[in-house]
Amino acid sequence: MKKNILSVAVKGALGLTAAAVMVPAMPAFAQEDATLVEEVVVTGSRIKRTNFDEAAQVVSMDRADIEALGNLMIADTLRSTPLNSLGSFNERSGSSAQSNATVDLRGLGSQRSLVMINGRRMPGSPNLGAASINLNMIPMAAVERIDILADGASAVYGSDAVAGVVNMVMRENFDGVEFSARRGDRSEDDGIEESFSFVTGITGERGNITFAAEYNRRDPIFDGDREYTAAWIRDDGDGRLDAYNDTDGWSYYGKTIEIYDPTTDYYDIQAATSCASDPVFMETGAAAFGEADGTLCAYPYANVSANKAELKRANTFLSANYEISDNVELFTNALFSKVDSFGRYAPPAASWDNMPADYSDVPFDVDALLADGSITEDYEITGYYRWTNIGPRDNVVTDTQYDLTLGFRGDITDSVSYETYVQRGRYESKELGYYYLSYPGLDYVMEQGIDPFSPEGAGAMRATTTQDNYTAMSKVYGHMQFNAGDYFGAGETIVLAGAEAYEIEYANRYDSASEAGLVGGSSGNSSGGDRDVAAVFAEAVIPVTDKIEMNAAVRYDNYSDFGSNVAPSLSATYNVTDSLTLRARAGKGFRAPALDELYGPSAFSAEDATDPTTGLSRQWDTYYSTNEDLDAETSTSLSIGGNWEFVDGWTLDLGFWNVEVEDVILQPTAQSIFYALAAGIELDPASGIYTTGTGAQTEFFSQTTNAGVLDVTGVDIKVDGSFDTAIGMLSLGTLVSHQLSYETDAYYQGPVQDVATFNLYPDLRGQFVFGWSMGMHAVDLTVDYISTHDEFTDVTDSGELFKSGKDLDSWTTLNLAYRLSTDSFGSIKVGARNLTNEEPVMDKDGKFARDHYDLYDATGRMVYAEYTMSF
Repeated sequence: MKKNILSVAVKGALGLTAAAVMVPAMPAFAQEDATLVEEVVVTGSRIKRTNFDEAAQVVSMDRADIEALGNLMIADTLRSTPLNSLGSFNERSGSSAQSNATVDLRGLGSQRSLVMINGRRMPGSPNLGAASINLNMIPMAAVERIDILADGASAVYGSDAVAGVVNMVMRENFDGVEFSARRGDRSEDDGIEESFSFVTGITGERGNITFAAEYNRRDPIFDGDREYTAAWIRDDGDGRLDAYNDTDGWSYYGKTIEIYDPTTDYYDIQAATSCASDPVFMETGAAAFGEADGTLCAYPYANVSANKAELKRANTFLSANYEISDNVELFTNALFSKVDSFGRYAPPAASWDNMPADYSDVPFDVDALLADGSITEDYEITGYYRWTNIGPRDNVVTDTQYDLTLGFRGDITDSVSYETYVQRGRYESKELGYYYLSYPGLDYVMEQGIDPFSPEGAGAMRATTTQDNYTAMSKVYGHMQFNAGDYFGAGETIVLAGAEAYEIEYANRYDSASEAGLVGGSSGNSSGGDRDVAAVFAEAVIPVTDKIEMNAAVRYDNYSDFGSNVAPSLSATYNVTDSLTLRARAGKGFRAPALDELYGPSAFSAEDATDPTTGLSRQWDTYYSTNEDLDAETSTSLSIGGNWEFVDGWTLDLGFWNVEVEDVILQPTAQSIFYALAAGIELDPASGIYTTGTGAQTEFFSQTTNAGVLDVTGVDIKVDGSFDTAIGMLSLGTLVSHQLSYETDAYYQGPVQDVATFNLYPDLRGQFVFGWSMGMHAVDLTVDYISTHDEFTDVTDSGELFKSGKDLDSWTTLNLAYRLSTDSFGSIKVGARNLTNEEPVMDKDGKFARDHYDLYDATGRMVYAEYTMSF
C-alpha cells in the first residue's frame, strides 16, 4: 500500500463512487435556500459555496474554544493541540530564534506545516530560514477561528503543506468595542504575565471594518529558578566527581587548560591553578575526555542562563471590506506586529588560543616537559575560559513584521465569480548581543601587560554583536470560479482556476567581527538568497449522486532555484445517511528547500552527544553548513475517515492517515554521526558530512543534504457534544491522536526503523475539554495528556537503534477557569494553567534536557485573572 498509496486511494474513491450509485436512493441532507445562506470558503479548498462536505479532516477551534484553554498567545494554544504530535519550538533563550514559536503537525516538522492567515501565506521568520511562520507575530485577540487541516494540501496551497495547514481565520464584521485585560503570577518564581487587548469595528450596509490591537508580556524563566534546570552535582557512586558524568549545567569552559604537541602527540588537560581559590568554579575529573588523571575547572552556567526568553508583544490586525457595487467588493487585510525578546546566556565561553606558558594559571611544568622530550617547541597551550569578569551575555532581539493585502472579489455573472489581490510583507529581526569577548581586545590586554581578569581588562575585551536579518515577500494572485455543468444529474460541477506569482528575499547579516571569528562566544557568517515562484492551479467539485461528491485539485509550481513540481489530489465524500458521512482523500505534495538550507550561514555549536563506542558524553565542536544543490522533498498522503452523529448533538469523527516523505532534507547532528560511525559507515568528506580528529579531539562537520525518508501512520479520534440538564449546560470536546508508526532513518545513512515510542517519540497525545455553563456562570476544564516514551536510545553492534525497555513518565496537566458574565459590568475570569503544578518529564538522568523543551513546559502553575468588557 505504501508503494502505491495514491493509486490505491484513487481506486478506493472510484469504488466508493460505484458503491454509492448502487445503494438505494436516500433523502439528501436538507439544504437551506441558497439565497439566504452566505457563500463561504473552507480550509483545504479555495472554492466558495453555500453548502459543502469536508473530504478531509479539519479540526476547528472557534473563539469560545480558544478562550476556554486559558492561554496567553496563539502559539500556546497550538502547542497544546494533540495534532502537534511531538511538540514544537517555542521562545527559548540560548537560541538564534529566541522570540519564535512554531507548530509541528504530525511530528513531521514545522517547515512541513503551512501556517496561513485568511488562507494566505505570510513571509516566514528569517531566524527560521524563511521556512516557518513565527506564531508570536499573530495577535490572539484578532483570531476568530483556527482551522487545522491535518492532511496534505500541496495541490491547493503549494509547498510546505505536506503535513497539513493551520489557517487563522481573523475576526471581521465586528460591531462595537471590546476591552480585555489579564494578569497572571507563576508559582515557581516571581515571574508574571500580563495582557491588554482592544477590538473595535463598524458594520454598515455596504461594508465593515474591524481593528484589533494586543499587548502582552511574559517574564523570562531562569534555569536557576527551577531545581531541575539549575546546575547540580551528583556522585554516581564511584567516589569521584566527573564533569558531565556527575554534573548538569556545568561546563568545562571555566578555567581549564590544555596542552597538546602535534609532533609528539603529547596531551594533558588540567584545571587552572586559580580554580581552587575561586568559589564560583569547581574542580572535577576529566573522564568525559577519556583522561583518568586529568582535571577540569568547571563553571555552573545554568545558575546564570535563562531557559525561556522574555517576550513583549505589540500586535495589530485590520480587516476591511467595502462593496463598490453589487458585483464588486474591495477587501484589505493589514498586520503590523512587533515583538521584543530578552535572553541571557552565561558569560562568554571562549578558548584562549596560544596561551602564554608563563601565565599564572598554567598548571604544567613546560620546561620539564621540554627537557624530557615529552613536547617540542611546537606545543600549544589552550585555555577554555568562562570570561566572568565581562558579564553574562544578554541578547535583545526586536522582531517587526507587516503584511498588507489589497484585492477585489465579486461576480461577473450569476455563475462566474473572481478574486484577485496583491500582497506585500516584510519581517525584520534585529539582534544586539552584549558582553561578548573581543579577541583583538584580549591581544591588546596581553600586549599591554594588563591582567585580562581585572576590571581594566574586562573593559578592553567587551564586544557587542549584531544581527540584521529579514525576509520580504511580494505576491500577485488571481482566480476565477464558474459552474461547468451538471454531468451526472446530481448538481452543478464547480471549477476554480487561477495563478499566482511571488518573490521571496532572505538575508542573515552578522557584524563583521563575528564573521571574522574575532568574537568569543559568538559566530556566524552573513548569507542571503532569493527565489521567484510562479504557479497555476485548478480545483473541481463534482456531485456524482445525491450522496457522493468528488473533489479534484492539481497545482503546478515553478521555482527559480530548484525546478518545478506538480501536485495532484483526489477526494470523495459519501453521505451514507443523515447522520453518517464517509470521506477519502489522497494526494501528492512537496516541500521546496528552505532558503536557509540553500543559502544560510555557516554556524558553530557545542553539541551534547555520547560516543556509543567509548561512552564519552560531553559537548562536541560541531560546524554546520548549507547546500545550494538541494532538491525538493516529495510526499504522498492518504486519509480515510468518517463522521457519525450517534446521538442528537453528539458526533464521533474517526480518521486514519498516512504521510510518506521522500528525499528528506536533513542536517545530521553530532549524535547521528556518532551512530553512523559506530555502525561502520564510512563518511565521505566530499559530502560535507564527516569528522576530524579522534577521542576528545573529534570535531563534526554537517551539511544539509537530501538523504532520508519519513513514513508516518496514525489514527485520530474526535468526540464533541453537549446536553442541557437541570443544573446547566454540559459539554465535552475530545481529540486524541495516536501514531501507529513513525518510520524514519535511524541515523544518517542508517536503516529505516519504526521509532514510535522511542525516546522523544510519544505515540499518543490527547486533549479533553469539559465545559459547564448556567446563566452568568461558566467553568472550563482542560486535560492535556502526552503518553510515555522510552528512556533513551542507543545503537546495537549491527547498526540498529534499540530502546532501553524502560519508559519515562507520561505527562498530564489540568487547566481550570471560571467566568462570571454580566450584561452591564462585563465578565471576570479567574483560572489556573497547570493547576496541579506538574513538573516537566525528566530524562533518564533526571535532567530536564534541551531535547525535552519542545514537548514539555517548565512554567509551572500560572494563576491568572482576566476582565473583559464589551459595548
